[in-house]
Amino acid sequence: MKHKHNARFNEEEFLDAAFEKRNKYTSHKWDDRDREEPHRDGKVYEKGFNCAQCGFSVTTSREHSGVNNRNHCPRCVWSKHVDEIKAGDRKADCKSRMQPIGLTLKQTPKRYNHEAVGELMLIHRCTGCGKLSINRIAADDDAGMIYQVFNRSMALTVKWKELLKNEGIRLLGSTDLTVVYSQLFGWQSILEEFEPHGLSVDETSLIPFEPESELVSVK
Repeated sequence: MKHKHNARFNEEEFLDAAFEKRNKYTSHKWDDRDREEPHRDGKVYEKGFNCAQCGFSVTTSREHSGVNNRNHCPRCVWSKHVDEIKAGDRKADCKSRMQPIGLTLKQTPKRYNHEAVGELMLIHRCTGCGKLSINRIAADDDAGMIYQVFNRSMALTVKWKELLKNEGIRLLGSTDLTVVYSQLFGWQSILEEFEPHGLSVDETSLIPFEPESELVSVK
């Protein structure tokens, strides 16, 4: 004869076990406020953070960003050096600001279509230690600002382009304009002579693109 289990007891036991298991991987205290906070009721309450560059209050909710690990501001698209090895690990000690210096495409092997274009990605370079990282563009990122990053990357010197090339990063240039525009604004904008859907960029609200002399020097 099977024993009848106490449903209430089992539920509490399950929540306690789940909470302890989750805390095992989140026991470190991060300086950043975008860490998910586990609660005993089994729910996860996401917190936001203030951009280290422009001060904008950023939400880490996946419903807004469409990505699992929010790692840059949707307004100025600057980031912060908090990840060391992989996105979301929050193990970096640097904590310096990371400047968006250009765009690249995600290199994903295509089994049946070798000509398929990869996902548009942001290239960030740490202003403290010089680390380069490639980050996904979030759903709520400012497309106009990303396009400004693309335009300004045209002014990068040969040394910067060689640095990216040596790291295996392909910097998008003028020949990639159609790809960049189509992914940021849609193909309809290309048919309308490269005019995005009524989008106007207010130059006064743009975060200044720091000259290379203010970044980590390239030897």
